[in-house]
Amino acid sequence: MTREQYEHRKRRLEEQLQAGIQLLESAYQAQIRALDLVWMLQAEEAGTGAIQAGAPLSSPAAPPTPPPATQEVPSAPRQPRHRSPSEVNDDVLAALPHLPETFTRGDVCKTLGYEPDRAILYRVLQDLVQKGRIYLETRGAGQRATIYCRTEPSDPPASV
Repeated sequence: MTREQYEHRKRRLEEQLQAGIQLLESAYQAQIRALDLVWMLQAEEAGTGAIQAGAPLSSPAAPPTPPPATQEVPSAPRQPRHRSPSEVNDDVLAALPHLPETFTRGDVCKTLGYEPDRAILYRVLQDLVQKGRIYLETRGAGQRATIYCRTEPSDPPASV
């Protein structure tokens, strides 16, 4: 293993760690919002005149506290539909004429309207490079994206 490979793998591990931490924090925040929602709903039910165990019957019921205006009911995150390699390949081929002359993986995702699996998209782009439909202009490294260039004109010639 060269020093460059070592540094690359170390950066990848650090990126994966940060992504995992962000995912864990997002899950924690969702759980806190759900717990807060349950707490507020129970407080509302208690304030509507429901008799609680151990509460004296003669005590006046406290008015329910309104929920904060900015809080929304947490919804389950939608899982994106997993697309097969052949579906991604077909979608990329259809999107190729709509891409700018030079483009990155991010441009492909924007044009597709979804983000396919990274490995599948990488293989599709590598296949297009091997077939000569696109070529690799600049290899990415670290935070710098790989730049591809189309070999075909963006507007197909009109049939006469």
